Amino acid sequence: MQRLLRRNYASVVLLFAFSSILSATPRLVLSPSAIGPIYVTPGTNGPLQTLTASNGGDGILSITSTTTSALWLTASVGTQTACASPLTGVCFPIAISLNTAMLAPGNYTEYVTVLSPATIDSPQQVSVNVVVGGVPGNVTLYVAPNGGTASVNVYPKSAIASSIVTQSGSGWLGIAAPKGAVTFGTPYAITGTSQAGQAAGTYSGTVSISGSTFQPDNQTINVTLNVTTSPIIQVNNQNILMAGYAGGPPVTSVVNFSNLGMGTLTITGASIASATNALFKLNVTSANSITITADPSQVPPGLYTGTVTLTSNAANSALVSIPVEVTVSQAGKPTIYQGGIVNIATYLTDSPAQGDIVSLWGDQFTPVGPVFTNPTNPLPAGIPPLSTRLGNTEVLVNGVAVPLYMVSRQQINFQMPYEAPAGQLATVQVVSNGVDSNIRSVMVAATAPRILVWPQSIFQGNYGIVVNGDNTVSLPAPGMGTSRLSKPGDVIVIYCIGLGQTTPVTMTGVPASSNPLLTTDLYSTFATFGSGANAVQAQAVFTGLTPTTVGLYQINVTIPANAPTGNSIPLQLDVGGTNSNVVNIAIASM
Repeated sequence: MQRLLRRNYASVVLLFAFSSILSATPRLVLSPSAIGPIYVTPGTNGPLQTLTASNGGDGILSITSTTTSALWLTASVGTQTACASPLTGVCFPIAISLNTAMLAPGNYTEYVTVLSPATIDSPQQVSVNVVVGGVPGNVTLYVAPNGGTASVNVYPKSAIASSIVTQSGSGWLGIAAPKGAVTFGTPYAITGTSQAGQAAGTYSGTVSISGSTFQPDNQTINVTLNVTTSPIIQVNNQNILMAGYAGGPPVTSVVNFSNLGMGTLTITGASIASATNALFKLNVTSANSITITADPSQVPPGLYTGTVTLTSNAANSALVSIPVEVTVSQAGKPTIYQGGIVNIATYLTDSPAQGDIVSLWGDQFTPVGPVFTNPTNPLPAGIPPLSTRLGNTEVLVNGVAVPLYMVSRQQINFQMPYEAPAGQLATVQVVSNGVDSNIRSVMVAATAPRILVWPQSIFQGNYGIVVNGDNTVSLPAPGMGTSRLSKPGDVIVIYCIGLGQTTPVTMTGVPASSNPLLTTDLYSTFATFGSGANAVQAQAVFTGLTPTTVGLYQINVTIPANAPTGNSIPLQLDVGGTNSNVVNIAIASM
């Protein structure tokens, strides 16, 4: 009894420590969180936009600077004023000017960064999306033979009429009107589709536009269709955003390309145009990817941009360009990225649960190179005891050091305390070698079920980490180690995170016991196999923490006899009405 009382006393003390956000600390809140799309007529500047900065915490908020990532975008902070409803207190209006008259028709996204030192959730970026509309004079499309298709959007200022003429070939050219009402910014799609038996070659046609309220829209668009047996390149990640720190090591980003045409795509070269060319280095890493390296060791803090062009055997290689932006931050200060607090199952930004395993992303958490873990610590579960300091680095949640699973220069895995109140914001800060990072906030949930997923480097296909009753891994063979497809009637173990507090009550950083088992609500936990009309649901037979681990849960469930079968059956959990992510499971027939 005396030991139990000591544990309860510790719970009260910790709960008090975790009861609120740091007092007298402002929290930067920007509204809206994104601007756009804003539709702009070619040759004109877009309308002035207003971003509002308010204080979601305590203390006094001040805005010290704003930066933008493009010449066509400027931001300036106005005089503080009383906030308009529903906001309260004092707000700072930030005027955002869109100097878009210099831009050609197209879709542009850039960023405004707002800095408020000693403030929670600073710095913050807000995206600004502008569509320079209008009707272009020329459109060029590339397609493969026999049904290959490509399209480009045009943005007339109002509803239009159109007529099509093909000077060569027939049936390949079309224009698709949007559904519903048409306003400026509603796209019409000009489409080219190769016809059966249409030979490789170049075909021409026109789309004549009339009826627009904006007279320059009423013109003839010359359309060129290239039917080609060569590769047709497509960029899979258009916006390349990188971050490093002054004097720090190089940072890299891999850009992948896919082939929408025929043959084998081969990238043979890449170059970059930038005002700071010495910052960048490009390598062709495979036949369909390149690696962009930025070396911030010789440049001061700031934002640096460039544009990558390619040499390849693709028919449309000359049309491909890739914008690159590199943010170089101050040396010596650990930084948590905006959106850098994620769960370790999906690596998405959401509300972690009490007791959850959380991954924190940023930079300068440790020196370059080493990765610090607890001894014999197999991630993500960890073998206790879990230290609150690894590599001279700590993570503070509401000012209290929390258990750590792993610490590296850009990533930390830690446990969200059970004592952090659900339904409230918690502050997260890194202290590295005695230097404090910026502070981020995150809303804590009572439960946030997430099924753990095999990394793509181990097994591809979004398969959940599921073990059969005979300790084989549930994967399509050949899988990882000893694996087999699960079967109806099998009792499987689904490993997950985010099920929250247990019965009996557990403590942060304490290994789960096997006697008694630490359980969660069995009767409100279900697993759904399949989707739509074929979905079958089963109630769990056990839910709770996996013995000897910290933060790792398991849900045991019997696969129903009428469950759908196949190598990729969707699996989802329902815990008290909260759904998990959807993963795949392999189920064989009886």
